[in-house]
Amino acid sequence: MLAIFLIRTADNRSMIMNNAGDSYLPDLGKYGNWKYVVRAFDDRANSKNTFSNATIKSKRRIVLIGDSFAQDFYNMIIEGKHLLKYEICVFYVSARCQIYIGPEDRLSLIEARHRPTCTNTYDIKYALPLVRQANIIILAGYWQEWSAQRLPSTLKLLNLTEQQQMFVIGPKNFGKVNPALYVNKSIEYRLKQYQNSPTEVVKINQLLEKTIDKSIFVNIQKMVCKGRNETCSLFTRDGKLISHDGLHLTKYGARHIGNIIFKNKPLNRL
Repeated sequence: MLAIFLIRTADNRSMIMNNAGDSYLPDLGKYGNWKYVVRAFDDRANSKNTFSNATIKSKRRIVLIGDSFAQDFYNMIIEGKHLLKYEICVFYVSARCQIYIGPEDRLSLIEARHRPTCTNTYDIKYALPLVRQANIIILAGYWQEWSAQRLPSTLKLLNLTEQQQMFVIGPKNFGKVNPALYVNKSIEYRLKQYQNSPTEVVKINQLLEKTIDKSIFVNIQKMVCKGRNETCSLFTRDGKLISHDGLHLTKYGARHIGNIIFKNKPLNRL
């Protein structure tokens, strides 16, 4: 509750004065919240979310499919000005429902309490028209064990052509983050803040590394958590908070992590 109070009052003059020019609280108010995470992705999804005729010959069409981690990935593209030569369409699949195509009943694999939410919606099968038109397909999600185990089947049943490229973005988790703890702290203090990743997300990434081709897998966790014992920095080099909740990225976190993953394999092929 304290963190929410501080964020909501980021424009309070007395608090800003106490920070002596530090933009930490104003940044949180603008870019460290759920509204920021979803805004760009939702704007694209709610616009004319179809490919234009202009990109038929150029073969530079991307469809990005997934949950809030796909929204994060879209923000990485926007904030870092990556993939500027591509036309990008998006399709949302809730993390509760997961990305899956296969012989088993999808609803039977989903938690019972989430089945009503996932019935006849949030299903990758509804994205297949975009998949057929795209040259590059990117799947990004907070993968659960059951969907990660079945991902090879899902990829196979997408029936991609040899000319199409696929990329799978792994989950990320920097541990619990309480933004209120870093108010009025120096940049030097913030740069010393590292945390361990939850075991669950490490195991899911390891599972994905074993089940799908490494040439298409983007292990964000491994690329960015380079601290001692693979701990994750909570701040960028200039003292900007990377994630406001440990899972989703701020504007500066999106730019920071995007610059890392697009410079490394396999996304550096784009």
